[in-house]
Amino acid sequence: MATMPALSVTPSARLASIVGSLGTDDFEQETLRYLNDTSGVEHYSVYRVRGTTPEFLGGASVKGRHAVRFPNPRRKYRRSYADLRIARLATQECGRALLMHHEIERVDDPELFSALRHFDIVDRVMLCGRAVDDLYALTLLRTKESGAFSPADLETLAATAELLIAVFAKHASIHWDRPKSLRNFESVEVIESKLKEADWGLSVREMQVSARILYGISALGISLDLGLGEETIATYRKRLYARLGIGSRHELFQKYLSVI
Repeated sequence: MATMPALSVTPSARLASIVGSLGTDDFEQETLRYLNDTSGVEHYSVYRVRGTTPEFLGGASVKGRHAVRFPNPRRKYRRSYADLRIARLATQECGRALLMHHEIERVDDPELFSALRHFDIVDRVMLCGRAVDDLYALTLLRTKESGAFSPADLETLAATAELLIAVFAKHASIHWDRPKSLRNFESVEVIESKLKEADWGLSVREMQVSARILYGISALGISLDLGLGEETIATYRKRLYARLGIGSRHELFQKYLSVI
């Protein structure tokens, strides 16, 4: 009987796994496997800067927890996000994704420096780039256990920076942002509140009808809910569509999504 050694998983196969996991809870672990296989990454965290506001989106660790989120259970380490501000300026200047190699000993943020020390982090790289109008930054870490990134590791990461930023931006839009989007549709009252904030110039009745259309209530249901005839509801719908310069329920959804 002939035997053959098992084939190791190739980088292209790992990339295929990442693409296949987009929009699912498996994405972060699949991405970690790829980064670990190709460049020895042990921990990663991904951040987004929308406007000037930074936010932590997700991450993964070979030890099963995010590396620099809560190194001390009694204390939450704050971040100055100074490196993200530098990354935002750098990507604006060059117009494409880039790699930033940080020297641990020169980290200015004392809280971050303490956290890195706590986890025995010896090397730190950031991949950053823009998607639509947002900055995405992927922080990659290695510990004393595996040592610093080699020149070959850095070349691999730099070569895949554009792809990785695009993949993380796509996952953010279809997975990390989904709970936030759904909260804006959780009740008629929430939708009405959002419409008031949007200040579209609708009358009270037009706003009430808009909110119920967005919530998915039928014309008959809106009629019963508001105690008005179906013809009256149709009139309000026609008026609000004309006021907003739209012609369909789909366009109303698009307009609402643009303000939440």
